[in-house]
Amino acid sequence: MKQTELKKIGIIDGMGAFAGARFFQMLLEKISQENLPFPEIILNAISVEDFIADPSKAIPAKTIITKRIEFFNQQKVSMIVMACNTAHIMHTDLLKIAQSPFPSIIDLVVTDIKNKKINKIGVLASPTTLKTKLYEDNLLRSGLTPIIPDKKFQILLEKVIRMVLNNKLLKTDIDKLNTFTREFIEKNQLGGIILGCTELPLAFQKVKFKDIKIFDSLDILANAVVNHLKC
Repeated sequence: MKQTELKKIGIIDGMGAFAGARFFQMLLEKISQENLPFPEIILNAISVEDFIADPSKAIPAKTIITKRIEFFNQQKVSMIVMACNTAHIMHTDLLKIAQSPFPSIIDLVVTDIKNKKINKIGVLASPTTLKTKLYEDNLLRSGLTPIIPDKKFQILLEKVIRMVLNNKLLKTDIDKLNTFTREFIEKNQLGGIILGCTELPLAFQKVKFKDIKIFDSLDILANAVVNHLKC
C-alpha cells in the first residue's frame, strides 16, 4: 500500500439518502481499486425539506448545510463534497464558509465534458436544477451546447427521481426512462448525456447506451475525491 498522508473527507448527504449511500460505496470501491489508505470519512446525512421542484424551499436547507460545513471546519477536514446536484444552487455562498477545498459537482462534470471534447450535451436533472440553469449556464460559458429535455420528459425525470428517493422505483419507470432518453438522444443528435441528479444513476441503465458518453455526476465526484487523496 502506498505511504500517503492520511486525509479526512467531509461528505454532506441526506437530500437523497440512497444516492448518498451509493456514492459512499462507489468512493470506497475506487479507493480500494487505487490501493490507497482509507481516509477518515465523516458522512453527515441531513434531513431537509424537499426542494427538488421549488428552489425557494432550499433556504432552510442552506441554514442546515452551513452548520455542517462549520462542523467540518472544526474537524479540519481536507476536503468537503456535497453529493447532490440540486443543492449546488447554494454552492457559491457555501464555498465562502468552507476552510478546505469544496469542489462544485457542476464544475467537475463540465470540466470532464470539455476534456472529452464533446460539444452537444443533453442535461437530465431535477426541475430545480433545470429551472435555475445550473448546468446550462456553466456549459454555455464553456462554449458547449446544452440541450434541455422538453416538459414531458422533465415530468418523467422528476417522477423517477422521486421514486428513487422513496425507494419505490419500478421496472416500468426504468423502461420509460430508457425510451425517453433514446428518443432525446436521436432527436437532438447528442454527443453525450449528463446524469445531473445523483438519483438518476440509480435508475439509468448505462448498458443500453454504450453508443454515447454518459457523464455520471456521482462517479465524477467520487473520482475528484480519489484524486485529492492521491495528492
